[in-house]
Amino acid sequence: MDTDKIKNFFVNHFEKMILVVVIGVSVFLMYQGLQKPNFLDQHQPGRLQQDATQVRSDVDINHNDEVLKDRNPTFDIVRETEKLYTAVEPSEYKLERTWEGKTLESIIRRQDPIMVAANSIELTPVTTAIAFRAQTNSDEPNYALFKLDGADELEKVEKKTRTRRNRRRGGAEMGMGMGMDMEMGDMEGGMDMEMEMGGDMFGGDMLGGTEGGEGATRTFNAEYDFGFRPSETDDQRLPEPRLGQFIVGTALVPHKELYANFELALADATEYTPARDTPFYYGLQVERADVTDKPVDQLADDDWVEIWTRLRYTTLAGKFWSGFAPETVHPEYRDNAFTMWLPPVLLDDYRAWAKHTEIPALSKQQLQQLANQTDEVEDFGGFDVDAALDDLELRGPGERGTAGGMDEMMGGGMDMGMDMDEMGDMDGMMMGMMMGMSGRAAEVDPVEHKMIRFYDFAGIKNGPLVGRKYVYRVRFSVVDPNFPFSEKQQPQVKNLAPEVATRIQEQMQKASQADSREELFERWSEWSAPSAITSLPSLEHYYVGPVERGPITMATVGGKQVEYSRGEPKAKLLASQYDPETGARIPVEMDVIAGTVLSKEMESADVVDPISLMVKKMPNPSLVSGTTVVAIDGAKPLKITNDVQSPGLMLLFDQSGKLTVHDELEDQEMFRVYTYAEERGIE
Repeated sequence: MDTDKIKNFFVNHFEKMILVVVIGVSVFLMYQGLQKPNFLDQHQPGRLQQDATQVRSDVDINHNDEVLKDRNPTFDIVRETEKLYTAVEPSEYKLERTWEGKTLESIIRRQDPIMVAANSIELTPVTTAIAFRAQTNSDEPNYALFKLDGADELEKVEKKTRTRRNRRRGGAEMGMGMGMDMEMGDMEGGMDMEMEMGGDMFGGDMLGGTEGGEGATRTFNAEYDFGFRPSETDDQRLPEPRLGQFIVGTALVPHKELYANFELALADATEYTPARDTPFYYGLQVERADVTDKPVDQLADDDWVEIWTRLRYTTLAGKFWSGFAPETVHPEYRDNAFTMWLPPVLLDDYRAWAKHTEIPALSKQQLQQLANQTDEVEDFGGFDVDAALDDLELRGPGERGTAGGMDEMMGGGMDMGMDMDEMGDMDGMMMGMMMGMSGRAAEVDPVEHKMIRFYDFAGIKNGPLVGRKYVYRVRFSVVDPNFPFSEKQQPQVKNLAPEVATRIQEQMQKASQADSREELFERWSEWSAPSAITSLPSLEHYYVGPVERGPITMATVGGKQVEYSRGEPKAKLLASQYDPETGARIPVEMDVIAGTVLSKEMESADVVDPISLMVKKMPNPSLVSGTTVVAIDGAKPLKITNDVQSPGLMLLFDQSGKLTVHDELEDQEMFRVYTYAEERGIE
């Protein structure tokens, strides 16, 4: 057959050939199947079910005895467990450095605490006598006032039968005494207590052991010495009186808020240390702006002048003052960094301006105890308020409350003629104060505020001027917890937040260039808002005495009885003026009517030496003042009884251009003190 025929055969018969193959395979499989034995001949369904039940029953039977009796374990689990706790030899891994464990705390970075500004500035103009150290050492006082002759004895006034006037005055004295006790905190008769200040506050031994000058010997009643009793300082220089004319300011530092900011930024961060990471106050700056010819809201930065720093305060207090007046603010609310020490005020009561109106008299714990009392109000449930007030730490910055304590911090004496800005290096003193950081613990319940106290003295470089109007602002500093004064306390940069790390690295670079961290470790608050406007006080004080009405005639006008005065009312007035040369208060008693100008020349005046408490005779003093009596009122019978009259009132137009009202009741004590009423026997 040829190829084409073969090809055509397969093409035409291919499907038939496939069919033949399939049929053949099927026949073969059928044949193979017929050769197999019948399944039902060997396996019945019932038998298979019975066998399965038997197998399941055999599985449930415990075969441990047969299986375990020939098994010998070779695995020591105790030994293998101990191997898990065996340290791996690190040298086998050839690591360049060992691994450091990381904790959750390590990822919390240190932030910069948010600073807060001081607020609520209160200003008080003050004129008073202050105890300064003598310029030279001397065995006896050598100041001008001490050398004056003693004042003459006063004539006694014959005692008369008590009149309506006396009864009214007695009531006024009692009322005023009660008012003063309440105002001054009821501190046992107004601070009449013996302090460890180198001498008694009231009374005590007089300095110098001599009366000075000639003439009669009269002593001022120590009961009315409301100031500080100075004593000889450690450098053997006696105190002498100087006139102090200044503006005292107090302000509030939001201590609790600042403490919370520190805790928020640092308490949970790495390297937290309470001694470093809680507020440690360090500096104070005070600026003054003259607003005599410019509104406060138009002040620019160039209008503000820095008048005082903590360094200048410390120098003034430690080198020139003859001690420190006892403190009136509880230690809980003050800090030596910005609560400046009280000057040694002589004779005058300084408590009213030494504190802030929002600072409590009692500690926070004492206030809480008082609030928790449930007993009767009369005895405060056993809580003694007077005793709590007496527990105040009435001390200055030195241990004894005298200038000697500050000398020990600063060392050496100083010439009074030196400029306050030309003082020597005080790094040692500052570093000594910073030692207080060590060992500090975090406060559990901080007080709401700490009190700032500062002064602006006239008569010094850049001091305020009489007749000008001023406003003040303050700011304070704390030790930077992320860049403290000591390199040993410096936190690691890797533990700081990125922006903080950038700032600290810049600080480190500045410190390395200056070779010192001085002035770099302070973090300053923002400036406070400007204070109210104030000015220096006058050298004068006015105290109204008894008022006498003119003759009264009753007239009928329109069917009504009307009083008609046929004469001007008269009054006694004590014009008290400080002498700039001696620092003494010169009292001038005057009879005044409406229109009287308070100027007078005298042959002599009895003045008190505030150091020795001797009454001296000052020759030819004169009171030159433009203050004028505008009106006098009072001394009218009260409707409830004819035996009691209304207190006298006086309207004065003072030399600063202000109208002031003076009340006989409020002025009665000082009027009697400086007219020597008790010494003259006037009730």
